[in-house]
Amino acid sequence: MKEALYRRYRSQNFDELVGQPHITELLKNAVLQDKISHAYLLVGSRGTGKTSTARILAKAVNCSKISKVGNPCNKCDSCIAINEGRYLDLIEIDAASNRGIDQIRELKERIEFSPSEGKYKVYIIDEVHMLTTEAFNALLKTLEEPPSHVIFILATTEVHKLPATILSRCQRYDFLLGADSEVEKLIRDVAKKDGYRFEQSAIDRLVKSANGSYRDALSLMDVVISGQMDSKNPKEISEEEVRNVLGMPDSVMVVEFLNLLIAGKGSKALSLLKEVEERGIDLSQFIKLMLEILRESMISNITLKNIENKYPFTKNLDRKDLVQIINLCIEAERSLKHTPIPILAVEILIPEVLDLLEIETVESDSSCDSTFEPKKGGGKSLEDIGDSKEDSDSENDKVEPSIENSSKNDLEKKRSSISKVIQSTKKVGEKVQKKILNKDNDDDISHVNKDFRFGTIEKKWDNIKASVKEKNGHLYALLRNSELAEVKNGVLKIRVTYEFHKDRLECIQSREIMMESFRDILGAGMKYECIVDNEFGKKRSKISKESISNGIPKVYEESFMKGSDKSNKSADEKRDFAQKKSKEKNGNGLTRKKVEEIFAGL
Repeated sequence: MKEALYRRYRSQNFDELVGQPHITELLKNAVLQDKISHAYLLVGSRGTGKTSTARILAKAVNCSKISKVGNPCNKCDSCIAINEGRYLDLIEIDAASNRGIDQIRELKERIEFSPSEGKYKVYIIDEVHMLTTEAFNALLKTLEEPPSHVIFILATTEVHKLPATILSRCQRYDFLLGADSEVEKLIRDVAKKDGYRFEQSAIDRLVKSANGSYRDALSLMDVVISGQMDSKNPKEISEEEVRNVLGMPDSVMVVEFLNLLIAGKGSKALSLLKEVEERGIDLSQFIKLMLEILRESMISNITLKNIENKYPFTKNLDRKDLVQIINLCIEAERSLKHTPIPILAVEILIPEVLDLLEIETVESDSSCDSTFEPKKGGGKSLEDIGDSKEDSDSENDKVEPSIENSSKNDLEKKRSSISKVIQSTKKVGEKVQKKILNKDNDDDISHVNKDFRFGTIEKKWDNIKASVKEKNGHLYALLRNSELAEVKNGVLKIRVTYEFHKDRLECIQSREIMMESFRDILGAGMKYECIVDNEFGKKRSKISKESISNGIPKVYEESFMKGSDKSNKSADEKRDFAQKKSKEKNGNGLTRKKVEEIFAGL
């Protein structure tokens, strides 16, 4: 059976360990000076060399021919036995499968026996954080005062799960993730020993996929080499072959996706994602590569380096939007692990980014809600609104026949009319969209104030609504049924009851009107977004019902009490009388005018 690369090329002495000189130097000095601790704790990410270091240390403390620099000789009986896995005084325990108190009690009984062959009996407990609380408590006393011939070496990837009492009894060594240059050097050395030639771009792919783990780098390399057995040149490995074997996306594909997304071409971006899914590309790798590209774009933005030729989408993004898109991608990567439909975690990025950039999908009809369309009775497109009076009069004089009795020509005319409405509305929406997104010619967005406080806006909210009312009555009606929530990161949050309220308030035409009203009242524009809150709607409905059921609103009752000097009747008598009169005249209905008339009569 073929031996895995990471096992075949496992480090056999301290000098062969890659990327951990701060640890190897300390351990070599301890061996040379015979200052061996009774317990070591090796902490670090997977594949950084913790277990290899533990085995090298076990060889060093039992080596009969230790070198002058503190390395084991790998030639004496003890070293050879450890390398072959048959040394009786080296006991490796996997805490994940031996985590109970019974296993620890058994270990405590064994450590009392003297070593069979060497000077020390070494216990390596891997993934020690998996032990139960009871097992830790049982190990505690033994770890604090073990027999002089016993050395404990604990290894963990999650040190925060270890009790403080364990940490305080061990010498701790933290292993670092490998730098890209160190991982690349390891791949080149192993490839040279095995006679393989990798393209530089192929090595770069392996390095990025390894994430600083030396073992992962060799494991990925092993997979790629195994996939080359049937190729014409198995010793020559290209980037494309690495991508195909490991299911990695092409950077060109990821850049194209970002270009489509930032340009507002949501439909094409969705089609590209479908192709990604059909090709079996790892979605996690796809998002990771997207994050790498966005990170490079962010760094170039900070350092004022122009990379528009490499990544065209960057010319349409400012730094703030770039950072927010990165956060959305990070959230999508997290969702991949918990979403029953993995592709959905990536697909949802499309509407989120479009909403963030406040742009409409280019392929779709960029129209606002019907609230802002002309009345249906006109039966005309937006382009026909400015036509001559003769056309308007003749159109209104026509009586539209029913669908059942209309001829084919009439149906064709209707289809043509509907098509005109769609096309003309699309043109209007595109004009508005271009006006908003064109930063060179637009003054609306350039004067946005992000420093307004909530209290300032709240005080002037009625004035803002009044300004909106002058411009558009429909939009004003929606604002009357809304409520200010907060100002967060320079964005005003408006609470609404229904999703369609949110859609209407956030469409392009509404944003233009709101921005103009903000400038009129506040002196500068203000970004806003709506929050759908069903509880807010229930609360408003409850207040309204209570006001009606009580007969007379509190405000009228208070005003009535203030004017009670005009009559000798008690407040209760007057209220009862007013309610009685209201019911006699109008049943249970009660309006502001009716209440005022009743009070006037009193």
